[in-house]
Amino acid sequence: HTQSRRTICTSVSLLRASARPTSGSTLPLAYLTTGRVPAGVGSSWAKTCRRWPGEKGGPLPPAIFASTTSRGVMDLPWLDFAWYFPRKPHKLRTPPWSVLHPQLVEAGGKVRWEDKLEIAMHTGNVGSVHRKSLAAVAEKAPREVFVNELFIGDHGKIRQTCKEMGLHATGGYQQHKCFMRFEDQCGYKYLLNSASIGYANKFKSLLLCGSVVLYVREGMRHKEFYEYGLLPGVHYHAVDTAAEVPAAVKWLREHDEYARAVAEAGRARMASLDEAAVTGFMAELLSQYSKRQSFRVAPQPGAVRIDCEDDLWRHYALSHGWLSGYLTQDNASCLHPPRAGAVLSPPGWGGAYAGSKPRCYASHDLGPQAQPHACDFAQPFSTAESWEPDGAWPKPHPRARREWT
Repeated sequence: HTQSRRTICTSVSLLRASARPTSGSTLPLAYLTTGRVPAGVGSSWAKTCRRWPGEKGGPLPPAIFASTTSRGVMDLPWLDFAWYFPRKPHKLRTPPWSVLHPQLVEAGGKVRWEDKLEIAMHTGNVGSVHRKSLAAVAEKAPREVFVNELFIGDHGKIRQTCKEMGLHATGGYQQHKCFMRFEDQCGYKYLLNSASIGYANKFKSLLLCGSVVLYVREGMRHKEFYEYGLLPGVHYHAVDTAAEVPAAVKWLREHDEYARAVAEAGRARMASLDEAAVTGFMAELLSQYSKRQSFRVAPQPGAVRIDCEDDLWRHYALSHGWLSGYLTQDNASCLHPPRAGAVLSPPGWGGAYAGSKPRCYASHDLGPQAQPHACDFAQPFSTAESWEPDGAWPKPHPRARREWT
């Protein structure tokens, strides 16, 4: 950052600049807020500052935590939900990282390098334009690329693995025929990581296979926190577009010693990111943030207090059937557990939940190609959402208000 930008918006630029500690006040961890602080140039920096009160000598915009970050925003990278999946079984069938990480480390070590198929493989969603390009490349170069399309809705229908059906080594592009266990995916020397509709959160798992992760840069605008500790050519192999994948596979076949070194380095790096390391990252991030924090914490109007894990499930639940699949009914997770012998009652049952719901506009992509009518108040997609404006407490749609309170 230039000095002029620092003077325009000090609170934003301290995210990348070397700031001195100014306050030891605590973080508003128990409240939900959403948004991004854009990192523009010229007048956009001033516009960023004007979004917040006190433009003339008052408080400047605070850094905002987000599950991903990019060169287009100044957010601090936080942990995506995929690190803390529900502890109870759910449709995505993925356990939290504390359980998943040791499982993947073990499974990834079962396949010898010499036994891996020398083909680049992707299995899963092919909904984004970038993955569709990858599928088209697979059709033209089946000896180098294999795309196995599979959606979440296929889990209950497709019951055989690709290996069991003899479809794991065919190459090309196949749709909704078979699935792959993680150990099966580790049977390929080259694993593809390409941009999804939002962002791909499977990168960390692929690295644990002990295979070369081919990282397709096109469309990859979002990065998770750990990605800043990885280097192309050291922990993974990068190409700019899907069209370059076949040539990259041919090159990696010819340079197997390099490929194996990258695969081993990527696996070793991610194997060290266990639950203790993830917790250590969060502690370090919050400690450094608190030293640089230059404002006193006050919950914004309309903020929702989150005191326990179940407060989150109750806030975000779209139906009581959905909710029953995730509630832990365990107040040991509460920042302030109820006193022994306390009488628990709805809606919070010992937690802080008071009947709130996420705002509809924050729950849907309202773009013309996605769900443009999801927040029609008269005919909503879901009544378990709020239409209250920013600054107002987010009570649910009138048709569902009694149901949640």
